[in-house]
Amino acid sequence: MRTGYLSLGIVAALVAGIGVVGCGSDSAERLGDPPTPPSATEHAGHEGEHVHPTEGPHGGHLIELGDEQYHAELLHDEASHTVSVHILNAAGNKPVPIRQETVALQLFQDGKFVDYALKPVGEPGEAGSSEFAIVSEPLTDALLHAESVRGRLRVTIDGTEYTGVVEHAAHDHAGHTH
Repeated sequence: MRTGYLSLGIVAALVAGIGVVGCGSDSAERLGDPPTPPSATEHAGHEGEHVHPTEGPHGGHLIELGDEQYHAELLHDEASHTVSVHILNAAGNKPVPIRQETVALQLFQDGKFVDYALKPVGEPGEAGSSEFAIVSEPLTDALLHAESVRGRLRVTIDGTEYTGVVEHAAHDHAGHTH
């Protein structure tokens, strides 16, 4: 009889192990947990190998746009109440100017999406601007002090609309801005 319990335990452990094996944040999403933030991890076995940077070139959180065709870097500064987004290339390390009047950041707050329109920073060049910002104390407070933030970033690049998932967990911001 003990052998039957042992076999049943082994089978249960194997089934549980198969359910959580995966690559990156996909397995966490299947389990209902928030996705794991990008890390400097190489993934083999996909269509080629690629590297996910841990953060953007300005020290902010990276948001994937499309199937990694582009990235956006989200930064927030508590002192000035400024939230900015930098549009970046597929590798997430170089600016990509775009011709757009605003970039839409939508956060899920109090059961609904709240829209924030970020405008180009500085005088856009011929190709447009790669940095968009807004001064908003409520938005900054939500990004800095909410236990978790969920939302989306909507950007149009060369006529194609991209929507990136914004997920951000509260953490200690002492001594730095991003």
